[in-house]
Amino acid sequence: MLKAKNILKLALPLIIAQLAQASMGFIDTILMGMLGVEMLAGGGLGAAIFSFCFIVCTGVLVASSNIIAYAVGKNDQGEIHQALLSSMVIAVALSLLCGIGLWHVGGLLEYVGQSESSIKNAEIYLRSVVWALLPALGFMALRNFALGMGRTGSILKITLAAAICNFPISYALMKGVWILPELGLKGVGYGTVTVSFLMFFAFAWDIYKLPALKPYPFWSGWGQFKLNSVLATLRLGIPMAIAYAMEAGLFTAAAILVGIIGEIELAAHQITLQCITLSFMIPVGLSQAVSVLVGRSYGANNLSDVGGYAGVGVLVGLVGSTVAAFVFWFFPEVIVSLFTQAKETQEIARVQQVGIQLLWVAALFQLVDGIQVITMGSLRGMKLAVAPTLITVLGYWGVGFPSAYFLMDYWGVQGVWGGLGIGLGVTAVMLVTLFVVHLSGLKKRQRLALAS
Repeated sequence: MLKAKNILKLALPLIIAQLAQASMGFIDTILMGMLGVEMLAGGGLGAAIFSFCFIVCTGVLVASSNIIAYAVGKNDQGEIHQALLSSMVIAVALSLLCGIGLWHVGGLLEYVGQSESSIKNAEIYLRSVVWALLPALGFMALRNFALGMGRTGSILKITLAAAICNFPISYALMKGVWILPELGLKGVGYGTVTVSFLMFFAFAWDIYKLPALKPYPFWSGWGQFKLNSVLATLRLGIPMAIAYAMEAGLFTAAAILVGIIGEIELAAHQITLQCITLSFMIPVGLSQAVSVLVGRSYGANNLSDVGGYAGVGVLVGLVGSTVAAFVFWFFPEVIVSLFTQAKETQEIARVQQVGIQLLWVAALFQLVDGIQVITMGSLRGMKLAVAPTLITVLGYWGVGFPSAYFLMDYWGVQGVWGGLGIGLGVTAVMLVTLFVVHLSGLKKRQRLALAS
């Protein structure tokens, strides 16, 4: 019971913050739906691609929270500051690399068989939202610093404030409210850019009011900065980013598969994807909290707490995932109607019909998705990155994508989502097995060391 309390104390602010941050993409998709089916399909495809890049970059940066948590356990202040500075360097580098890739993604979409209108609208959205990368990744670097230090209060209030501001700012830029120009799909992207800059500066100002964080400013201490700290972050972060990419890439590849079927199905897919992304933030927040607590226990060589926090975290995650699944099962019409507020047409009615069917399918793998992401967080807390990454490659792409491709021929877009669920389920089983075997080995070595 105490472990559950400790997990929830750290996780609840993170979950609410994750939900608030994910709600920005959710809201953007609702706004795209107001512009019509073509905008929802193409703009939603662009949003999925942007989300993929952002999630992969986040995977690299989240390693710093584990390194900082481990350093807190050892009471190593120098390592804490080095980890923060390293994550800021990595954030800037990733912003440049991904920004160039997103600007020129149109040729790739044409190569994989997307429609001309979907490519055009995806490019419009991506070339506006791309400017959000630098402030958004800078925010994530500071967020991981605060998380590793166990200071999550600022994360919650700043992210909530940003989520509240996102809709009116993006809507105003999309529709041209007051003196603002009517920018349509571009306005949705520029709204996200505006909110991202506000988040970064507000969060930096807020966390550095805390006495515990003041000794670690990201704007100074560069004279003692060591390149080795960047390499240490990358050694842990790159395998984690690959693992993130395997899952995020699976859903992006699924969007491309669905785009081949048709724009109606692609629009419905984007609706379901945003709903799943939002509900997925519950186990993601739990995973981050469990990862930090496991990291501290591991740093203190307390292996019983390592297993305890991991097991309790999975149980708490199952409860949250079950609640989300019931919402998708019993209220799909209400959810889909939020995204289909354009003038009623036959196309809109068809999108609603397919979207409801997809939510029923997506509800089925909420449970296994939560198990695998929380177990992944526990393994990260023990600084185990390569083996979990290999498992995700096998589970997502060796099982999930082939299953989605095969089932698409029989059940269309529902088959694609069914295949994704199979891949996530296989991955969850393998990750849990790895955790149990690895922890058992550590405990055995610890007993032998004590006996000798």
